[in-house]
Amino acid sequence: MLVSCRSLSTVSLSLRAHCISLMDANRTDWYIRHRGSDLHVESENLTDDLPLFQLESSYVLHVNTFYTGLYTLQPVNSIDQYIKSDPDGRLVVARKSYTADFYDTTSFRIHDYNSSSKYNHSACL
Repeated sequence: MLVSCRSLSTVSLSLRAHCISLMDANRTDWYIRHRGSDLHVESENLTDDLPLFQLESSYVLHVNTFYTGLYTLQPVNSIDQYIKSDPDGRLVVARKSYTADFYDTTSFRIHDYNSSSKYNHSACL
């Protein structure tokens, strides 16, 4: 689920409205965190370094980055990187590449938006 940004204070004022975190819909306080190019689902309550955890589980949701009407996710602490789908279907964090393949594999639509959720932002990706 899209939820409030875990590391909002580290984001510039201009991007704060677009900063989100991704929480496991079935486990409160479990977030999608990136370390290097890998994405992991981890509990915020089990970390030894909460500020780093919050930073690595915060993303900027952009619209119209590569294609009109589509979204991209950029890790807050990785300016030139985006979440993309690998050829095997895994989601990874990769450095921006100016190719159609990169644009295609980083762009997505949001389906089933539910504004009545108990969380600020809720969607299935």
